[in-house]
Amino acid sequence: MNSHKRYPESAREHGEQGRAVLHFVVERSGRVTEFAVIKSSGYPDLDAGIEEMMRGATLPPFPADMPQSSISVSLSIRFSLEQ
Repeated sequence: MNSHKRYPESAREHGEQGRAVLHFVVERSGRVTEFAVIKSSGYPDLDAGIEEMMRGATLPPFPADMPQSSISVSLSIRFSLEQ
C-alpha cells in the first residue's frame, strides 16, 4: 500500500502529519471492493489522500491455498514529513 500512497501537496505545504486507520475489503482477485477511513488523521487533506490511494486499488491475488473469497483488513496509514 505504501507504494501507492502520495502525500497531498496541500498537506505537505501546511506541515500536516498524522496517522489514520483504513478498513478495506479485498476479493480473491486482489480487487478492493470497499474501503473507509475509520479513524481520521485529523486532517481532511491527508484523509482525502488515503481515499484517492484506494480508488481503483488492486493488490496481488490470493495464493491458491487461501480458500477465502474475500478478506477484511484494517491498516494504519502514517503520513510523516520526516523520512
